[in-house]
Amino acid sequence: MEYTVDIPTAGTWVNFSPASLVEEVKQNIRTIASTALGSAPGSRTIGVDWELVDEPINIVKTRIAGVLMAAIAEQEPRAQITRIDFREQETDGMYGRLVPIIRFILAEGET
Repeated sequence: MEYTVDIPTAGTWVNFSPASLVEEVKQNIRTIASTALGSAPGSRTIGVDWELVDEPINIVKTRIAGVLMAAIAEQEPRAQITRIDFREQETDGMYGRLVPIIRFILAEGET
């Protein structure tokens, strides 16, 4: 079964006792995708490198998808990414924001 993680534009609370494995993996993917690498106290290896700013949109989408896939594969091995799409949000006339929508399945052996 395929699951979807939509990265919120505002912060979300951490649930320390998720109801299911799927909810736990979703929360971990959200945390990885929304954390700048090196910024989490006590866990400097969690997150993604955010150096992909000010590049053409078609290049940024591809590079960010690759960075997210590598980070999630390393940091949350229970998830196998099937697809990453982006929702584009315009913040003002000149600048915008890409919001990743990550789809995954649970790795074999995970229930």
